[in-house]
Amino acid sequence: MIIDSHFHALSMRRKGIEKLPDDLIGIDVGTDAGDIAERTRILPDSRNIFVSIGSGPWVLDQDSYTSVSEERDKLLRNYTQAGADAIGECGFDNHWGYGTPEKQKELFMMQVELASALNLPIIIHTRDADTEIEDALSSTSFNCRGIMHCFSSDERIMRKALDKGLYISFAGNITYKGNEAIRRCAAAVPIDRLLYETDSPYLAPIPMRGKPSRPEYTEYTLSFIAALRNDDADSIRESVKENLFALLQRNQSVRKLGNTIQQ
Repeated sequence: MIIDSHFHALSMRRKGIEKLPDDLIGIDVGTDAGDIAERTRILPDSRNIFVSIGSGPWVLDQDSYTSVSEERDKLLRNYTQAGADAIGECGFDNHWGYGTPEKQKELFMMQVELASALNLPIIIHTRDADTEIEDALSSTSFNCRGIMHCFSSDERIMRKALDKGLYISFAGNITYKGNEAIRRCAAAVPIDRLLYETDSPYLAPIPMRGKPSRPEYTEYTLSFIAALRNDDADSIRESVKENLFALLQRNQSVRKLGNTIQQ
């Protein structure tokens, strides 16, 4: 059983990864409002593979972006046509500085409201943006369940996210040198809020760093987290599976899936 709470099937395919594990349980994550139809065509027909739809902050720098209201219309239109199990990934990114902080917040909060209206979890991207995500989480408008994906903040932000009912997901960068703050969080997060991921094809864990990541590499991240927590890897895997199903409420959307990622 391979669990990966966050992977990108289209990007993996472009890196030459043409098949997902048969025993995969996880979420194929969107980055653009219009990519869900292509993604669902290449995913295997499995009740344990879920899909999200969202607009990350990077869309603000795309020529096709016009306004947050138009982006909302695109998300709703594509959700209606293809279905989805979550909204995202979306959030804040000060590393690359897409758009402006104000526009990033407007785009993110629109998707928070959309997730709440559709009763779907939200998948949150945040990079070098602790102030922004803390401000958003403190808002009374934030009232949906979800995931802090590729968690890379400190314990204070983690506690704020936990207080909002969010799950904390750790990626391969937890194994990288110098990430002690992330490791402390992985050791401290309650077991019923813990998830792990690859963010495939990115952020391959040690000893695979430098290679395109793939869902199978979650086993390295899982082993690393188990050692941090002084716990059994199989026990953690089972808990994380239950956490993912609880978050998604095993939502069965109206999407139509193909038979293989190789199509």
